[in-house]
Amino acid sequence: MTQPDPAPQDSPLRRLHVAGQPVAYQVEGAPAVGLPDAVLLASDEDLSARAPWAAAGFAVVPGLPAGAQAQLQAGLAELLREALRGAGCAVAPDFDISQYHHAIGDDAGRHLAVIAQTKVYDLARLPVPPAVLEALVSAACGQPVRAFNPNVNEAVFHLRIVRPHRADQNPLHRDAWLPRYRHALNIYLPVAGSTAQSALALVPGSHHWPESAVERTAGGAIFHGVPYTVPGVLRPARPLHLIRPNPGPDEVLVFSPYLLHGAAANLNPDATRVSLEMRFWRA
Repeated sequence: MTQPDPAPQDSPLRRLHVAGQPVAYQVEGAPAVGLPDAVLLASDEDLSARAPWAAAGFAVVPGLPAGAQAQLQAGLAELLREALRGAGCAVAPDFDISQYHHAIGDDAGRHLAVIAQTKVYDLARLPVPPAVLEALVSAACGQPVRAFNPNVNEAVFHLRIVRPHRADQNPLHRDAWLPRYRHALNIYLPVAGSTAQSALALVPGSHHWPESAVERTAGGAIFHGVPYTVPGVLRPARPLHLIRPNPGPDEVLVFSPYLLHGAAANLNPDATRVSLEMRFWRA
C-alpha cells in the first residue's frame, strides 16, 4: 500500500514516497510568504473542466492512430541521437536511447550539452504533424486546443531525459507557478525507458488545492544541487499521495499543469527514461 508522506512540522521534506517507494528529496530556496488560501486554477482557464477526469486532473488515453505514435517515437529517438553526436558521442544509427547513460557516462559537460539541445525544439521539428496531437488532446479534454502558447507567442516541444539513479528530474512543482505555463494542458508521451519505476509522478486532485496548502520556494528551486526556474515544494500542509500513472508505449498521459508533479526519480536498474512533453492552450 502506498504510504503518503506526512505533513511535516518544522523541517523541509527529505524524502518522498512515489508509488510506495522512498525517493530522496532535497530542495533549497527561500520560502514564499503570504501564500493565499485561493485555488490558482479557480481564476484561470481550466481546460480539464469538461473532461471526465476533471476531479483527478489527469488521464491515460490511447495514443496516436495508425502507426503515428511509433513514427513519433522513432523520430524523437533520432533527435536524441543527433544531440548525442552534437555533444561528441559517436552513437550508431540504431543506438538504443534507453542506454543514454552509458553513452554519456560520468561526463557532466556532455550531458549538459545534450540537455542544451533537447530542452526545447521548435514545433516544426516534431516528427508528426502537430495537428494529430492537437486532435488527441482536444478529444481527451472535450474542447479544441492547439500547441501554441499565447502567453509568450511560441510553439515548442521538449524532450525530457532522466537517467537511472541520478537527480535529473524536476522538484515537485506546479508548472502554473510560472505565468507562461498557465491556462494550459500538458502531455507526457513515453519514448524510451518509461516504466512503473521511472514514469512521471503526480498528486491526483492537487490542482484544486489552495496555494496555502503547499509551502514552496519563492523563486526557482535548487534541487539536489541543480538550479531550476520553477519553484519547488518545501513542505506540504497535507499528506502527499504521489502516483505514477505509467502510460504504455501506445498511450499518452494528459494532465493539468496545476497538478503537483515531478520529483520522480528513475528507479530503473539500467534504462534512461526519455519522454515527450508538450503543452496545449485553447484553440
